[in-house]
Parts: sequence; structure tokens; C-alpha cells
Amino acid sequence: MNLISSIRERLQQTELDVLAAVVGLVLALGLFPIRFFSSQIFIVTLPPILGAGCILYLAASRGTETTDGLPTLTPSVTRLLSVGIFFGLAAMVTLAVLQGERSVLFMDIGGVVGVLLLGQILLSPDEELRSGVFLTQVVIYSFVVRFAALYTTTGYVGIDVWSHTTFVEMILQADSLSAINDNKYYASPLFHLLASSSTHLLSLSLRNALYLSLGIVMPLVSLFVYGTARLLVPLRWALAAAALYAMGDQVVRWGIHLIPTSMGLLFFLACMYSLVRVMHASDRWRDFGLLVLFSTTVILTHQVSSFIMLVLLCFGFVAQVLLQLDFFTEEPDPLSLTGGGSTPVNLAGLVGFNIGLIVFTWSLTPYKGDTFLETVLSYFYVNLFNAGFLSGVSGSGGSTGASGTAQSTGPTFLSQVSTYVTEAGFLLLIFAGVIGCLTVLRRSRATQTTYCFVGSIIAMMFVVLGLPLFGIENFVPGRWIGFLYALLAIIGVVGFRHLADRTSLKVIGVVLLLFVLLYPNVMIMSNDGAMDSPVFPNQHERLSYTDPELAAVETFGAARPTRKGAKLYTDLPYGTVWERTEAYPAEALPMKRGRPISQGIMVYRTYQSEHASYFMNNATGTVQNYNPPKTAVCPPTTNYVYSNGHVTICTLPGAEPTPVLSGT
Repeated sequence: MNLISSIRERLQQTELDVLAAVVGLVLALGLFPIRFFSSQIFIVTLPPILGAGCILYLAASRGTETTDGLPTLTPSVTRLLSVGIFFGLAAMVTLAVLQGERSVLFMDIGGVVGVLLLGQILLSPDEELRSGVFLTQVVIYSFVVRFAALYTTTGYVGIDVWSHTTFVEMILQADSLSAINDNKYYASPLFHLLASSSTHLLSLSLRNALYLSLGIVMPLVSLFVYGTARLLVPLRWALAAAALYAMGDQVVRWGIHLIPTSMGLLFFLACMYSLVRVMHASDRWRDFGLLVLFSTTVILTHQVSSFIMLVLLCFGFVAQVLLQLDFFTEEPDPLSLTGGGSTPVNLAGLVGFNIGLIVFTWSLTPYKGDTFLETVLSYFYVNLFNAGFLSGVSGSGGSTGASGTAQSTGPTFLSQVSTYVTEAGFLLLIFAGVIGCLTVLRRSRATQTTYCFVGSIIAMMFVVLGLPLFGIENFVPGRWIGFLYALLAIIGVVGFRHLADRTSLKVIGVVLLLFVLLYPNVMIMSNDGAMDSPVFPNQHERLSYTDPELAAVETFGAARPTRKGAKLYTDLPYGTVWERTEAYPAEALPMKRGRPISQGIMVYRTYQSEHASYFMNNATGTVQNYNPPKTAVCPPTTNYVYSNGHVTICTLPGAEPTPVLSGT
């Protein structure tokens, strides 16, 4: 007991925010030399970002009095910006309709509208901060960006969605969940039940029913971020958090690639809002009941989302324990968070309930011949003992291609530009998150909410950026980023508010100016949010398909031979559509020295010769980017069994008895 008391007294005498900033600065200096062993983008950029954030916070911590904050625009200029934003949104809609895609010009205008939107929120005078108007702008912006992708694309956007819609069609045909009783979503079926029930109730096609149910809700998820931030910070900064989140590439990604992860993100944000209400604003049974409800729906929707939600709840419990040990001061800071108190809320029962429900559900979930829980633990055990530092990081800083595969050659200038554009928005949010985490670590701002958020951000960053360095990706780190964005956006605006009140106008002006000018533009051009129409089409594959490409799948799949073991070979990601719609078993066409190795059935599409498409390198066993001509994939010596002008299917003589099909 004496030791615990001594440790507590020592910690109470230490300013945790300053200590953390110093430790972060030392860590940044220590990690800096790793860039000489790998040019991977996060290894190169994170140490400077961490160091800059710590230095900026240490400089701000020296200020003892508040400043005048941000400059403000005149009311007339603020209203003029609102008009310009709505005109810009109208122009985006017009372009999408006329051009039939989200073109580069569409992205450029979207970036300008985003700059105006963020600038208006940050610089409007207090009397012009009308939450209804600004939130309407944020929501309409979200709708335009997402539905321009959904309704200018034939079929669906993404890869996994083709599997999930196939499951939904099976449920509709069988009129029962038993159609997927051997699938891991049998115990987490809410997405598939929503899609199938919407198809029935709305009397629409599955595609339109999905878009007008889950698709129409996803642009509204930033409202949960606004509501959560509003419990912690004044109106201006809550609006900024909502705008930052709505523009996030990973948030756009799950708004156009509609799968259980999208629905899991929706329920996670609702769970986060309810949790903060319980911890920071209210402990009424109604709010706690909503928290239990939303946490349960996450578990019944998506396995990865439920694990992410459990991380948040567990750190809420850890924060409760820390506050009960009295590691904070009772003297409030004049710039502390709005509302709330330091009395912790007991979350032990909720955490225990969710852990029990997750273990129970995963124990009943079939996955690869075993239960989901046993399979995941087995994979993690194997990878843990095969892990090695930098084993999961390539030496190049090039971007990744189909399903995370490597580029075919070393990084070119264009590939590096595309990589930095894709990741720049995430890096900017991390920078904001560093300042925000240091801000809320100040003991006078200690609440259960702040400790919960800081712990969750650190844990999620470790999963997203730390474990992959050791080759451990069992937790599917790419799926965590959209969830992490919400915490970073909320904590980030807390940090910016602190800088605005504790640093000179020159400092906060430069920081926010760079942020406002860069963030909306790089986010809308990021490949993660532009899968339907990449800004860098020669560096990133297009995860959407044209009418002829889908017609080939449907026509040839309907006439496929019954001989077992037959496969067709084409590029990735096109082969995934054949495979996941169960049209025909497909694999990546093997290449040797840049030339295709002829197989039984081969599929060529004009996209292969024009933009990023991926084939199997026979020498290395990796999938790489090639641009073969039609005569290389389907030589004149092969039999042409299908062609529609854009897609050609050919076979080796005697390989398949498939009849010749006419193109559509």
C-alpha cells in the first residue's frame, strides 16, 4: 500500500501532458533512423509528424493566458461562402450526371467545396454559427460525393460487396437464413437481413434497395461525430469535427462499398456517442440502455467491428480505474472540456456482457471448417511466432494495388505522388490527434472520456500501423481506419482549440491554413475513397465495372460447362467478380517476364491494356501490375468463344467444349 501511495503521489506531482510530449519527442527522434531501412510511407512520415506535434504542444503549454483565438469573417462574407458552397455542390451533381463518373474535375471541385466548408466553419463569427445550416452543408456534401459514385457505376463498387449480395440473393431465394448456415455471417446477419428485407418491402432490385436503405444512411454518420464532439467542445469545433469526418477517404469508402463493415461503422459511431453521453454528460438508464443496444447490434453485424467496439469499451473501463485511483486534480482548467465531471461511471458489467456475447457468438460462427473464434486464435498464434520486425513492410514506398498487393517495380515519381496523396489525409488527422491527445492528458482536463479516447487511439494506431510492421494482420488493420478517424477528428479539434487559445495567431493560422487547404483535397482524391474512379488510374485499380464487363460475367457464367475443376484466368480485380458472384471459378492469369502464360480459359478486357490491372508473377508468386495487349492474353492461335467489343474470352484448342457465344 505504501508503494502504491508513493507512486500515486509522484504521478500527481507530474504534468502528464508535458511528460508525454517529451517522451513523444524522444520517441520521434529514436524512430527517425528507421527510414534508412525502409521507405514505407508511414515509417518515413510518422516520426516527423509526432515530433512536430510534440514541439508545437510544448510551445503552447508555455502560454498561461488565453489569446483572442481565431480571426473571423464578416457576416456578409460568411453568407456568401454558403452560397458558393451550394453552387459548388450543384456543379458536382451536374458533372457527375453529364460525365457519368466522378472525374478529376469532379474531385477538384469537391476539394474546393471542402476548403470553403472547413474555412467557413472555422472563421465564421459566433452569431453566424448556425448549426442547422452548417450541418446541412456537411450532410449534402456527403450525399453528393457518395451517391455520385453509387449511381454512376454499373453494378457495385468494391470487391466484398459482390459476395455479400450473392449471400442476400441466396437468402431471398430460400426465404431463410439457412441459405448461409455454413458462412461466418450466419451468426452476424443484420446486414444481410436489412438488404433482403429492404428488397421485399421497397419492391426494388437488390442494388437499389441496398442504396436506398444502408446507402442513404451512411452519409449521415458524421452527425454522430458532431453529437459526440458537441458534448466535449463548443459548437464551432464540433462542426469542424463533423466536417473532417465526413470528408475522410475511409468514411467515403464505407459509404460506397456497402458491406457489413459499413453497417458496423454506423453502429460503432452510435455506440461511441452513447458511451460519451454515459461517461461525460449523463448516466441515466435510458442512455445506458442505448449503449447496450448499439453494442449488441455491432456484435450481430460484423466481427471486426465488434472487436473495435470492444477496444473502446475496455479503455472506458481502464479510464474508470485510473480515475478511481485519483490521478487528477480537482482544480478545473479554464479551457477544459465543456460539461461533464470527473466522477467515473462503472462499465465493468457492460464490458463483461460484451466479451461474453462476443465469445458466445464467435463460438457458434462457422469459419473455414471450424468456429470463427478457433480459426482467428489459430491464425494469430501462427503469425505471432512467425513475426519479425519490418517483415510485413516492403522496402519501397510505392502504393499497393489489388487487395493490397505490391507494385511490379520500384517506386516511380508518379507512384510516390499517388501514395502520398492517398495517405496524406490520414497523416494530417494523426498530426491533429497527437496535439489533441497531449491536450487532454493535462490532469485538469482528465475525464473518463478523455482517457478512454487516448487509450483507444493508441491501441487502434498500434493495430493499424504497429502490428503490420511485424507481419501480423490478423485483425484486418485496413478496416480499423474508418473507426479510428472518428476518434482522431474529435480529439483533433480539442487540440486545435487549445492551440487557438494558447498560441499566437501566426502559429495557429499557419497550422489551420495548411490543414484546411490540404485536407479536403487529398481526402477526396485518395484512392481509398475513389475506388470507382481513381485519380491515378495507372497506379490504382478501378473497383467498379462497365456494362460490357458485367455482361460478359453474366452471359458466360450462365453457359459455363459442368466439368469440375475448370477455371478461367484473368486480371485482378476482375477475376473477383467472376469468383464472388459464383459465375465461374477464377484465378489471376500467370505472367512470365511480362508475358502471359496461356491457360485453358482466359479473359481479356480492354482495361487491362490501359490502366492498373494485376496478374500473377510466375517467378515471385506475387500479384503485380502489367498492361498486356489483347494479342498477348488471347493470341490468334486460341479459340475466341465470346466477345462484346470490350471483353474477349478465349480458350486453348481442346481445353474447353464451351460453344461460341454472341456478345451483348
